[in-house]
Amino acid sequence: MSTLTVEHVARIEGHGTISVEVEGGVVGEIRMDIIEPTRLFESMIVGRRFDEAPLITSRICGICSPNHAVTSLKAVEAAMGIEVSERTKMLRRLLVHGSYLQNHATHLYILAAPDYVGQPNVLPLAETHPEVFHRALAIKKLGNELTTMVGGRPVHPIAAAVGGFTAEPSAHDLETFAARLHAVANDVVETVALFSTFDIPTFQTQGEMLALHDDGDYAIYDGEICALDAGWCRPVSEYRQFVDESVVGHSNAKHSTVGGRTFMVGSLPRVNLSWDRLTPAARIVASKAGFRAVSKNTFYNNLCQAIELVDAAERCAILCETLLEDTGSSAPVKYTIRAGEGTAATEAPRGTLYHSVTIGEDGVLTAGDVITPTAQNLANLEADMRAFAPTVVHLPEEEFILRVEQLVRAYDPCLSCSVH
Repeated sequence: MSTLTVEHVARIEGHGTISVEVEGGVVGEIRMDIIEPTRLFESMIVGRRFDEAPLITSRICGICSPNHAVTSLKAVEAAMGIEVSERTKMLRRLLVHGSYLQNHATHLYILAAPDYVGQPNVLPLAETHPEVFHRALAIKKLGNELTTMVGGRPVHPIAAAVGGFTAEPSAHDLETFAARLHAVANDVVETVALFSTFDIPTFQTQGEMLALHDDGDYAIYDGEICALDAGWCRPVSEYRQFVDESVVGHSNAKHSTVGGRTFMVGSLPRVNLSWDRLTPAARIVASKAGFRAVSKNTFYNNLCQAIELVDAAERCAILCETLLEDTGSSAPVKYTIRAGEGTAATEAPRGTLYHSVTIGEDGVLTAGDVITPTAQNLANLEADMRAFAPTVVHLPEEEFILRVEQLVRAYDPCLSCSVH
């Protein structure tokens, strides 16, 4: 029996180790050790004022900080019975969709693409395919500047507050960004075309798929949680009744199951569950790329991230144009501090993100709970590795390990967020 170990999985966020036991060409135990230390953000917000929770929890992630801020704001508002304006919801959607442009462009080009073009990292692409390299930077730059325009800075937004926004983009900024978002259409379409040319392994995950779902929209801000195989939809407020978390010995992050099954969250479950809600342009590009919903091939998560770039760019342009119209105010609404419990979810780039808070009569938090997308995906990721590894164990050791890492990177895991 030999154990193949990847001490540090490259091109993902955070630090993790893969261990695979192989004997006589047969794969035995396989696991992913999350070695990031626990960060204790849930304990950190206990004893703090309600309006400090979004500022603190957005620090869980430097990439998905807009998503943590917005989800935390929604949880606090749910606890205190605060209804925000439609303009505030539009700005928050713009913030969340903008984070997709930031995050998906980074993962697709910088972290995932080298797996499919035979390069150890993205830097050789700058010389061999400069147009691809500069396309990646252009999309990411646009996403960074969009979240800066709405949130006040590229990470850890400060303009989004309980009840509304403390500052708004100017009309000039909205007009400028609407034009830039329309202009990036070719780049995002080319991203889908590029990823459709990659040789995707044939594989089917056996796990369930969960995502927010809304009958009238591609759900990233509101909706119910729906399960693809089981066919049910349930309110976000019931997440503790259907998401089971457990501690495992080899990981500092918990594992999650639903109905006793591992499950996947992220772009592939979202596109599968809300295919008909994608913009027409995104559906056309996806169909031309050969994607057919429903797919259970985990490796298609990257193609679905590219499809979501097309959807997000178009929606952000429409939101900027709509915000130029007289749609009311986004200034924080008046509210009364009161005790309560609140739960909220949004779709972060990597999958569904839950925040829950309990607030006392004095406005001080007495409890908090966060479940990040990667923490939900880890059990399914390990299950996928156990199912996929035997299909490639005949390959030379170096290529075998590369294929297993490729599966991990298809999830776009954020291991430091998983130990929040």
